[in-house]
Amino acid sequence: MADTEQQFDIVFRGDIVLGHQLDEVKARLAQLFKVDSDRVDALFCGRPVPLKRNLEAATAKKYQAVLTKAGAEVSVVPAGSQSTPRAAPARGFSLAPVGANLLRVTERVQRAPVVVDTSNLSLSPSEGPLVTHAEIAAAEVAPVAVPELDVAPVGADVLNASERVAPAAAPIEIADWELSAVGEDLLKPEEHSAPLPLMVADLEADLAPVGSELGQIRDTRKPLNPDTSALSLAD
Repeated sequence: MADTEQQFDIVFRGDIVLGHQLDEVKARLAQLFKVDSDRVDALFCGRPVPLKRNLEAATAKKYQAVLTKAGAEVSVVPAGSQSTPRAAPARGFSLAPVGANLLRVTERVQRAPVVVDTSNLSLSPSEGPLVTHAEIAAAEVAPVAVPELDVAPVGADVLNASERVAPAAAPIEIADWELSAVGEDLLKPEEHSAPLPLMVADLEADLAPVGSELGQIRDTRKPLNPDTSALSLAD
C-alpha cells in the first residue's frame, strides 16, 4: 500500500500570509530549515520553489500547517507536477513577490536608532488645560480711551441748540378752495354719469291664492309618538 500511495510536494511561490511581516517570515524560515539568510532570500525569487518532495498526504498537510503558521503561503501539489525552477536569465526583468524587499542586503541603509529622552515627560489629566498657569503668557491689555461722559436725566434733550438741524419746510400750494354746504351735491350737472337702463324681462306670471299648493314635496314621515307612561320626574 505504501508503494502505491500518492506522493505530494510542498511548493513555495514567495507569497506570505496576510498580517505577517516579510523580515519576520524570512527569520522563521531560516530557523525551520536551519539555513542562512542568503538561501532564504533565494526562495523569494518570484518562481515556484519545491521545499519538500515526495511526501505522504498527512505529512504534507503537517508541513503546510507549520509553514503557514510561520507566515509562508505554500501549496500542496502532486509529486513531480512542479519542475525544478530554471536559473534566471542573464538579462531581462522579473517580478518580486508581494511584500518582498526590492533592495539587497548590501543595498539597504542601516539607520541608527534615535534615542529620545522621555524622562522629563509626564501625562496630564484628561480634564483641564495641558499647561500650567506659569506657562501661560499674560495677555497685554490694550488701552481703551474712555471719554468723560455724563448721563442725561430721563426726558432731557441730548442735543444742544447748535446741534439741532431745522427741518426744511416743504412748499405747499394752496388753491382757491371753498367748502360746500352740508348736503349739497359735490358734482356739477355735467359731471354726473347717466345710469345704464336695467333690462328686466317681461314675464307673464300670476300670483296663486293664499294657501294654494305650489308643488313642494310633502313630508310623508309619520310623526313620532313615544310612550312616556313609564317616565317620572325626580324631586
